[in-house]
Amino acid sequence: MKSLLDPLVEAGKAGIVMICADGNRRRVHPILAAYIADHPEQCLIACCQQNRCPKCLVSTNDLGNPISSSLRDPDDTLKTLHLAADGYAPEAFTKNGLRPVDPFWIDLPFCDIFSSFTPDILHQLHKGVFKDHLVKWVTKTLTGGEHEVDRRFRAMTGHPSLRHFKKGISLVSQWTGNEHKNMEKVFLGVIANAADPKVVQATCAILNFIHYAHFETHTDHSLQRLEGAWNRFHATKDEFIKQKVRTHFNIPKIHAMQHYVHMIRSHGTADGFNTEASERLHIDFAKHAYAASN
Repeated sequence: MKSLLDPLVEAGKAGIVMICADGNRRRVHPILAAYIADHPEQCLIACCQQNRCPKCLVSTNDLGNPISSSLRDPDDTLKTLHLAADGYAPEAFTKNGLRPVDPFWIDLPFCDIFSSFTPDILHQLHKGVFKDHLVKWVTKTLTGGEHEVDRRFRAMTGHPSLRHFKKGISLVSQWTGNEHKNMEKVFLGVIANAADPKVVQATCAILNFIHYAHFETHTDHSLQRLEGAWNRFHATKDEFIKQKVRTHFNIPKIHAMQHYVHMIRSHGTADGFNTEASERLHIDFAKHAYAASN
């Protein structure tokens, strides 16, 4: 990655003459402003452990709480990494959850890599918060568990705009982003009158957050609704602890939702940074490459 972005170092410092959309030639200074990656890659680039937030300094014990924490600072991070590489044992290295990595962004001018990490709807919300966590938690609270969830999915009324899961969902091992979205459309109806009211409220809050995060345009009102859905989840999430489904919510992907409003305001709508399109291309490109090999 350092080799790929090496041309940005000199161009960012001295500038480069480019032809703009209006036809005029201007000297611009291109910088790395947005970086699209899933959670493990973000943590690798941020030089932090995977049980930490790659954007801020929140502790591992507070990931599940709606509290604000200061963002990571590139200069402080590099200073701490250099001290650790020289054999010292800086307190900030352990406190900030760092790990020894040679960052590729060290020479990039005007680059705040921690502010460049964009929301990832596919891995953070669809696959992470919804499929890997929420569905499992809610299923454990229902009488009958997976069997009852599958029965309710099979009993769902057919509609041209909805996918019908005729075999339920427990037997499916590989899910795509499109299947996650089709599950989200009907999941609240599936658990209605079967789950505890507070579990339903927490589920509704997560689903609302996911749908608001998908907006292609945002206003102050829509961002308030997005943040409101986040706060409602935290107001009702303790029901999972009462029902002994969870003991804590210190999950990095749950915490990542807290940064969505700020990132949408600074970088634009989250759909512009979704990894779903590139993940879909992996299917064809991997198959074509494999078929062409021996």
